[in-house]
Amino acid sequence: MEISDQKSEQEPIPKDISAEFLSMDTFEFSDFLRTLRKEPALSITIDWADVPTARRLKAFLEDFRTLGKQKRSATIKATQEQHDQEMNVFASGVKWEKV
Repeated sequence: MEISDQKSEQEPIPKDISAEFLSMDTFEFSDFLRTLRKEPALSITIDWADVPTARRLKAFLEDFRTLGKQKRSATIKATQEQHDQEMNVFASGVKWEKV
């Protein structure tokens, strides 16, 4: 039990940047991310909006400049229909929270 307790202590608590993701355009958000380079972990959880937003979230996860440097997680709350509309996004690591 001590081993798992130690592991959870080592895992950084992700900084939730969902509001910023939704309120900024692509370029503003990219600039904003540069200010968070030293954050060990970031997370975004959003409701399904549309395919372009889902793809933007996928790009956030796949940003090659952060590989290995910053832990990132992304979740979209979506219906089965919405999930099936853009399955590639979910196959790429964006988590699906079924609603």
